[in-house]
Amino acid sequence: MDTNTLLSLIIVAGCLTARGVFAQPAAVDIPSAVESLPASSPYGESTAIRNIPYVTNASPRQNFDLILPKSKVDQPFPLIVWIHGGAWMMGIKEWDNVKYLVRHGYAIANIDYRFSTEARFPAQIQDCNAALNFILTHASEYGINSRRFVVAGGSAGGHLALLLGLAREERDFGADPSIQPLAILDFFGPTDLNEMMGDLKTIHSEKGIEQFEDVVPKLLGATVEQSPEKAKAASPITYVRATSPPVLILHGSSDESVPPAQSRRLLATLNQAGVKNQIIVVDAGHDGPLFSTPELESRVVAFLNDVLEKPQSARPH
Repeated sequence: MDTNTLLSLIIVAGCLTARGVFAQPAAVDIPSAVESLPASSPYGESTAIRNIPYVTNASPRQNFDLILPKSKVDQPFPLIVWIHGGAWMMGIKEWDNVKYLVRHGYAIANIDYRFSTEARFPAQIQDCNAALNFILTHASEYGINSRRFVVAGGSAGGHLALLLGLAREERDFGADPSIQPLAILDFFGPTDLNEMMGDLKTIHSEKGIEQFEDVVPKLLGATVEQSPEKAKAASPITYVRATSPPVLILHGSSDESVPPAQSRRLLATLNQAGVKNQIIVVDAGHDGPLFSTPELESRVVAFLNDVLEKPQSARPH
């Protein structure tokens, strides 16, 4: 797919209708741009389409970047929908822990969303669902396989990715139940907001407690103690079902922002429901370079190849 074709697709996509609860034409009020990335980039040789809006009258953060492998032979590409972290109140689309997957033949859609300082929960997951609906509606135009996609994210983005993959029946979240991801990649995301303060106190994380007391009330509009039902509704663990997609969890053993107990609790719930899962415990804190070592990369790729039934012989481009 050449640059001129991609430019045409951006214009067309801006005029077409996204499906689901947010079924409105996306306004082209944020300039989109096509960029060719060299082999030396973190994504490898690829094409990046920047700032594609996914709703009408999009705010500055209601858009996504799409990174496509250069190879035309492997189209339509399987898709990774990545959601960045930042305590639901900061962060940028470039905070992407799985850039290397483009070298393995995956397209990546990096979603941005409204922060808690702009709109309270569930606005963030509504935006993620609106973006997912839009991307899949236009998948064929971008050379993406709409049936072979995975949702993923890190930290607050891991929390949203879990909600995006697990809460597929929640119409209030903008979810379309007919859309089902093949798997979820959760990089150290909060899973149970009602239990998180206790988890932080158990590991004596003063920094984590201070962060939690600051960011969660901004997200929910109330403290967990004041609104435990809203905290439950915002907790991915609430939505685990026997029909949930497989989950790969990566978590740092010394994480003081999102305690490892959060992922262990999710793991136990997935096991109880009979959901296929895997956890990788990294000798690290909250995020960092140890989450992108060659060994971890190979384990993530192997998990994805398995759930997407991609040939194990696939090699980076």
